[in-house]
Amino acid sequence: MKIKTERKIQTWPSWDLVYEWEDQFQKELDAPFVYTKRHERYINCIHWNVFSFSYSNDYEFMWNMGVLIKHSRYNRANILPAIIDFHLSQYQLNKFYKAYKKIPFILISSLEVVDFLRENNCPKQIYHFPLSLPDKYKITPTTRFEKEFDLVLMGRTNIVFDGYLKKYVEKHQNFTYVYEQQGNKFHYFTSKGEYIGNINNRKSYIELMRKSKIWLYSTPGIDGGEERTKGFNQVTPKFLELLSCGCHVIVRYKKNSDTDYYQLDKFCSNIETYEQFEKEMDKARSTEVDMKMYSEYLENHYTSKRVELFKTILEKENIAWEKLPS
Repeated sequence: MKIKTERKIQTWPSWDLVYEWEDQFQKELDAPFVYTKRHERYINCIHWNVFSFSYSNDYEFMWNMGVLIKHSRYNRANILPAIIDFHLSQYQLNKFYKAYKKIPFILISSLEVVDFLRENNCPKQIYHFPLSLPDKYKITPTTRFEKEFDLVLMGRTNIVFDGYLKKYVEKHQNFTYVYEQQGNKFHYFTSKGEYIGNINNRKSYIELMRKSKIWLYSTPGIDGGEERTKGFNQVTPKFLELLSCGCHVIVRYKKNSDTDYYQLDKFCSNIETYEQFEKEMDKARSTEVDMKMYSEYLENHYTSKRVELFKTILEKENIAWEKLPS
């Protein structure tokens, strides 16, 4: 068995988490890496594959960043794809089914999408294969991080939260937050004008996240994101990262089976008004995170748990993953 990785040709920071998943799968499955060459990539899909496992019986496990909707060399009986982002409408499903016609089964990260596909008579066996947090970020009830800032804004933001935050800042002059300077990618400053640094890699990203007391988290398919995601509201790995960094999470989301699976309501009420927002912000600024609750929750969402799930699925499908004696 081998792991096919694109780490030599894909260097954008958003791929770093995928490579951490690869590292853990490689270690736990004892599978060597094979590096994708630039000419091997195909452009006839929304996103290219992330990596693939080549088994002794020639099965390959691929992690798709997006969904293939056109014919490609990956539509084969020995391909086992795991889909991260599924942003297709009902009208595109026939193309999706055709693109995955020859594969044995499909792994889907979002439970909401699993429900959607089953409701629309997906002809393939589907398994829920949730996204995870690499075990290297594992925390315990006694884990603590020094908090320097009330809030850090990094990555995708939510337009409703943006409006609430602007109002909150105007009312609370002692509130300190960190933001990415517009037009200056990855360069971050405090609300007091202090330069934080060029946060352009996984290590600095996690370090800055650990310094924040609070994080505003929203699912991607609301408040203007509906067209891009086709209305799907998957819980992203960032939610798990925030917990491992000891952040209070203030959440806004559209309730579905995926938000239920990740128990978002366990951490904060779903924010729908400014008054709720202000109340939760004040509370988060003045209280400590319950790291015992966080650590117990994350035990179910580390990547090692997904490796176990992967093995279980293969056993159910009568597919061997063990390395055969040479």
